[in-house]
Parts: sequence; structure tokens; C-alpha cells
Amino acid sequence: MSAMQFGKTDINIQNKIHTMKMTKNKLAKGFTLVELLVVIAIIAALAALSTPVVLKQQKKASLAQAVNNAKQLGYLFKDFDDTYGAYPTAADEFGLGASGSANLVMEKLYDAGFYDGDEEVFYAKTQFSKKPDGDEVGTARCAAGEVGFGYMTGMSASDNSGLPLLITPQGLGDGSLTNAAASAALTFDSRQFGGSMVYLEISGAVKTLPISAAAASLGTAQVTRGGASVDLMAAANTDWGAIVPTVIAATPGP
Repeated sequence: MSAMQFGKTDINIQNKIHTMKMTKNKLAKGFTLVELLVVIAIIAALAALSTPVVLKQQKKASLAQAVNNAKQLGYLFKDFDDTYGAYPTAADEFGLGASGSANLVMEKLYDAGFYDGDEEVFYAKTQFSKKPDGDEVGTARCAAGEVGFGYMTGMSASDNSGLPLLITPQGLGDGSLTNAAASAALTFDSRQFGGSMVYLEISGAVKTLPISAAAASLGTAQVTRGGASVDLMAAANTDWGAIVPTVIAATPGP
């Protein structure tokens, strides 16, 4: 091999060593500030794009859970009616008073022996509910916040089969859910299920309806049905006939 070839080989080796040193130095230094800012910006942009999708999926899941639980409760109330000839009312043998809550109604399903399972079935996501803690012993059953359905008291299986027996997501703008206020100023909270509400019919069917955009401004239970905005819970609604709709609210959680 000639001296010139040795010289070229030496230069190539030196170049490779220099390149390796530069690479090692760059790796040792890590990212530059500009590079870090670019990475952070990309992550923030991806997070901003994915957040609405995640929230939408969460609302869909909450809606599906409410529908499924309402169906299960429909079977329980039917069993109660088949046994006692009526749904739980303010005058039933379990002593529910007019000031009682939907939580007490659900608890009586345990007491009367119609249910002995997980209290998760009484849950629906609302502005005042919380996930049940799984404690079904004594007064811990259906505790404050663990029931997510409002209960229509005074209903009968012989009434219009399309009338609601349970409704959700019930809500009042100020977060106050006393029973007196619940019947007088009932609204549906459009934030929970992506703009829909759920109700269990006397027939046992579970329906969903879009909550009308007018509901919040009017302070009423406006839904969109048949292309028109209707106050589902108004006594003037011809569906109710001579019945005066009365809601027993669920006890809000802490």
C-alpha cells in the first residue's frame, strides 16, 4: 500500500473519530431549550385535540350506564307492583313520607326483599351524585349521593304506560335539591350525558330524549320530542291527564 493510501486511511479514521466525539458530546448535552419547547408544544397540541374526544366518550359511557341501570330498576319496581299492587308511595307500609327522598324509595327495595345486590344499580351520574362505596349494610345503603334518579311518586301501573317513573339527570342551577324545590323547579342537566336525559317508563321501557336548549333559560324540564320543545314534567302536558307530576329528588352527596 502506498504512502498516499495510508494518508487517506488515516484521514478517514480521524474523521470518524471526530464524528463520534461530536455525537457523544451532543448526546451528553441532551436537548436544547428550543428542542424542549418544540416537544412541549407538540404534546400540548395533542392533549388539546384529544381532550374533547375523551370527554365525549365519558359522557357516552355515563349515558349507557344510566340507561342500563334504569332497565334493571324497571324490573325491581315491576316486582314490587306485582307483589303489593302499587309502587312505593307516601302512604305505603314502609312509611315513606312526602318529605322522603328517592334514596329512601330505593332502600325500601332492599328492605322488602326485592333486591340484595350491589347498590351501583341505583347510580347515575348527576351534578349531586357520587360513585357508591359498595357498603350495603343497614343505613349505609343508598347513602346521600349514591342514587342518581329522581322518583315520580304517586304513580300506578295502570297509568299511561308512557309516563316516566324514574328520571335523570335531574339538576337545579344552584345545586339545591330539596324535595320542595325539585318538583317546583325541576330541570335536566345537559352537561352529564352529552345533552340527553333518561327516563324509565311505567311500561318498563327506557327512553332518552335531547334536552332542549331552552331548558336552562326557562328553568324547566324542557326536552325535544317530535321536533318540538316540550316540558316533560309540566302538569299542563296532556300526557299526564289528571295526574299532577310530583318528583321525589335524590339526596345530594357531600
